[in-house]
Amino acid sequence: MSQWFRLQQLESKYLEQVGQLYDDNFPMEIRQYLSHWIESHDWELAATNDSLATVRFHDLLAQLDDQYSRFALENNFLMQHNIRKIKRNLQDNFQEDPVHMAMIICSFLREEQKILAVAEKTEDNAGNSHSSVVVEKHKEMDHKVRDIKSRVQEIEQKIKSLEDLQDEHDFKYKTLQSREHEPNGTNQREIKREEMLIREMFIKMNMKREEVVRQMADVLNLVEQVENTLISEELPEWKRRHQIACIGGPPNACLDQLQTWFTSVAESLQQVRQHLKKLLELEQKYTYENDPITQKKSFLEDRTLLLFRT
Repeated sequence: MSQWFRLQQLESKYLEQVGQLYDDNFPMEIRQYLSHWIESHDWELAATNDSLATVRFHDLLAQLDDQYSRFALENNFLMQHNIRKIKRNLQDNFQEDPVHMAMIICSFLREEQKILAVAEKTEDNAGNSHSSVVVEKHKEMDHKVRDIKSRVQEIEQKIKSLEDLQDEHDFKYKTLQSREHEPNGTNQREIKREEMLIREMFIKMNMKREEVVRQMADVLNLVEQVENTLISEELPEWKRRHQIACIGGPPNACLDQLQTWFTSVAESLQQVRQHLKKLLELEQKYTYENDPITQKKSFLEDRTLLLFRT
């Protein structure tokens, strides 16, 4: 990549510095039109060798003649006029002192290199800062995705515990009913004690149902946040990097990470659907007034399906 091309990619404040280097004695148009030719020669050597400087001076005039011919073929009269004017000025200024022209070109190239060095160093620092931000964002996303997975696993354990408690409650309730109908009867004190125990188990079961329903709603909220971030931020960023890679930029290495996040979230949502199915089975076996599962099942089903389709 030529030095002149690299300069043209810089921000406007650096381009202004480049523009200040050139004047009517050696206008920027020469640098633009003959950039490849200028950079292909050793002007530092020409600045110390009168014969070589003279050769380079006449070569430059010949290059301008070629450029003039190209503009003539394009019928670009304005640029033809400018080239003629530039050539006359060069002859007036450097015909007798071509070494001076070589020194000017050498100086310009050095100053351009300094501007490039400062600009690219600034861009590198900004790039490093951006990379640090990206790394932190990815760490945060990793943490959220792992948190979703952990919460879903915790819900699974809570549902198993709820199922065990519900089975025990059902067993004790039916056992008490059968004892109440025994011929010899049952000690009323024992019955009261069993009723109190079953009542306590019911309260505990209701609390567990409320807790599981709340945890499922919370994990769906977190899934929604992660999906929104992946779709609105990470996916467009991947597309941008992919486009840059397609035109010769650094390879885009974040696709695997993006796929991992999407896959993990989808797997967690699938598990949530299975957990919700299990809750509905528990509800079918035993329900009651103000049952948390009955009250929230439609909301959880709709929310899960919506997020799964996103």
